[in-house]
Amino acid sequence: MKRSAFLWLAAALLIAAGTTWLVSRPFLRIETLRDLAEAVPPEPALLNASELEQRLLAVGLHPTGLLSDLGVDDHLARLEADKVDAATLSAYADAIGELSAVSADRGQALPPTLWDVSTPALREAGWTVYTLTEAMASDAGAIHVALLSDAYAAFLERKPNALEGALALLPISRNYVETLPESARAERERHAKTEGQATLLIWQALLSGTSRYNPLTHRPLWSHGYIGHFSVPHIHQYATGEGLTASQVWGVDGFNPAFVGPPTNSNQVEHLGISALLQGVAHVPGAVLAATEAFEVFVDHDDPAAARADRALNDVVRTVLLPRMEEDPNALVSALTKALQ
Repeated sequence: MKRSAFLWLAAALLIAAGTTWLVSRPFLRIETLRDLAEAVPPEPALLNASELEQRLLAVGLHPTGLLSDLGVDDHLARLEADKVDAATLSAYADAIGELSAVSADRGQALPPTLWDVSTPALREAGWTVYTLTEAMASDAGAIHVALLSDAYAAFLERKPNALEGALALLPISRNYVETLPESARAERERHAKTEGQATLLIWQALLSGTSRYNPLTHRPLWSHGYIGHFSVPHIHQYATGEGLTASQVWGVDGFNPAFVGPPTNSNQVEHLGISALLQGVAHVPGAVLAATEAFEVFVDHDDPAAARADRALNDVVRTVLLPRMEEDPNALVSALTKALQ
């Protein structure tokens, strides 16, 4: 898969045929987190603006925002404009410090600036960086922080082998699904009726957090909402301070050249996750995906060698992943490794 065109034709074909697609929302609700965030207001703070600035810098926020993070200056501007109070900012600093400590204790610290991003999807869901961060730093949020820490650690341990790193996230995703009831998981999708299907949702969110849109209506076919921000590539971006795409973070090391094709076909990890989600949860026929690849070659003049590699990857998802998706995830990893390396 090269770009968002990978699924646009598939979407149009399925919609025309009346096939049920993944719903677009809602995903992360985690009501226990929201209830806790609303029930426990921040303690009053006695810090002045200068002290708050030093406190926010001390917990690792960037002075002005390095990527899409807000930065300390934005929070101080909000304080001056009475859009946030000192108590909230003090509690925010405490929560970020707690998240850094908890994730470090887990084995892999998460970058503080990861939490300092206010996306439209976050605001649409009724959260702010302050309320979400405090909720994630609570006892109820610990399992979600553990998921991100474990996933990022698995990626770093196997880097630069993209195939090994991507597949290492499958057992982590299954453990998360098995540990939590459906209502408490980060991803909630009514079409994911089994643990295997729910695992694919979590796995694809961790791999790239990619959302897909109907090219005709521009509405989401599926969207991870603000959860899409907390993918491994995004974590790595904020850990390194570099603006990187998912394909630049993952690479294609470890994949047999038959599943990569030309060097321009560089986002095979993202393709793997999306193909698994489409075929395993949305039940998109392989013929539709093949038609999409043919469309890209015929209309977009894409490289036929890249299309062949993408079709080969789709076939492995269909023949190797789907029959085993409800089984032991470690056995699935072994089968996929054998098929793809």
